[in-house]
Parts: sequence; structure tokens; C-alpha cells
Amino acid sequence: MTHRQRNRQWPLVVAALLGCALPMPTSAQGAVSGRVSIVERPGASTKDMGNTVIYLLPADGRSLRYGTTKVPIAMTGKEFTPHVRVITPGSAVEYPNQDPFSHNIFSTAAGAAFDLGTYPNGVSRAATFRKPGAFPIYCNIHSRMSAFVVVVPTPYHTLAGNDGRWSIPGVPAGAYELHAWHERASEVVAKIDVPASGLTDLSSALDARGFVVAAHKNKFGKEYTSTGKDRY
Repeated sequence: MTHRQRNRQWPLVVAALLGCALPMPTSAQGAVSGRVSIVERPGASTKDMGNTVIYLLPADGRSLRYGTTKVPIAMTGKEFTPHVRVITPGSAVEYPNQDPFSHNIFSTAAGAAFDLGTYPNGVSRAATFRKPGAFPIYCNIHSRMSAFVVVVPTPYHTLAGNDGRWSIPGVPAGAYELHAWHERASEVVAKIDVPASGLTDLSSALDARGFVVAAHKNKFGKEYTSTGKDRY
């Protein structure tokens, strides 16, 4: 064995003796999954289960690392598609106009107010969201167009499927708060302990029985008018 080979092996020998000289493996991670349901008024059925947002936050309040993204909410058929987007703070949402007429996308929500102005088919404009929260998005021309951008300070988030089932992969073991959000119900929060192997069969119920549809104002804080060829 040469002098250089012996030098290369010394770190391995010291690590074996001390058990801490080499990098330790990362925390064990598993999937967290479950099913959410929505309690409706008698005789009503849930048709928008897929708009339910599920996310995890550390129970001790510590901050998590997360990346930023740029995702679309398209305007097509006088509707926003998808109706709900989940992003992290600092991420942006693009609004491509796929309709053969103009739109004016805006929000007056505190902490996320913006106005993209009026623009035609084939044009896309974007807005960046800096703060956590659930922010309603509207069109100043078409009063029935609405969407939500839900900003959460965690990489562990997802949308439920149409059957209410959801799954968040790669969650490190630890104590968390499980949040379930839907625009028609009060947010539900539950504390959970995630083992290294993950956690399954979690159940959450949202109560939408008190939801009342309310008309929103335009970007000037006034009622919509029915004039103009592009309006409903």
C-alpha cells in the first residue's frame, strides 16, 4: 500500500471509530395520504371536491425550505382553468387568454392585489404572489369568472382528487399540522405524527352547509354592468 492510499483510507477508519465524521443519511421520508369529504346541505351533492387543498406545516412552527414555480390558469370559455392553483410564496401565476375576446384579470385581496389590464386572445400576463393566503381572482369584464390561488409556505401540498383522495410524497418523519381548505368551508386543521414509513388513511371533513354565494364587485369596487359585447 502506497503512502497516498493509506492517507485515503484514514478518513474511513476515523469515521468507523467515531461514527460521525462522514455525512449522516437524510431523514427517512414517506407518503402521507388520506381522504377528505365535504358535508353538504340536505339533498346537495359535492361536485367540486377536486378544488380541495391539502397541505402540511411543521407543528412547532419552524420554517420549511421550498422552491418557486410559474404555473398557468388559463381563460377559456369564460372560465378559469383550473379553478384552484396551489403555489408557494414567491411563485407566479400566468393567465393566458385562450378566448376569442378580451379579459382583464385582477384581485383586490389584501396582500395579493394586482391588475393585469385588458388583453386579447393569444396574450399571457402573470402576477407573483409573495404572501401565504387564499386569494380570489376575477375578471373585470366577466362577472361570473372566479378562481383561487392558494399560497402555502410548504413544499408538502396537493389537491384532492374528485373522489376526495389525496397523497403527499416524500414527507420527513415528524409532527405536523394537516390543513384542509375549500372555498366553500372553513379550513380544518388537525395535528398528526408522521413516522418514517409515512402515514395513510387520514380522514378530514369540511362543512359547507353554511356557504352562501355572494356576488363580488369589479376592480373599482362597483357592481358589474351588463353592457358591452364581451360581458355575460
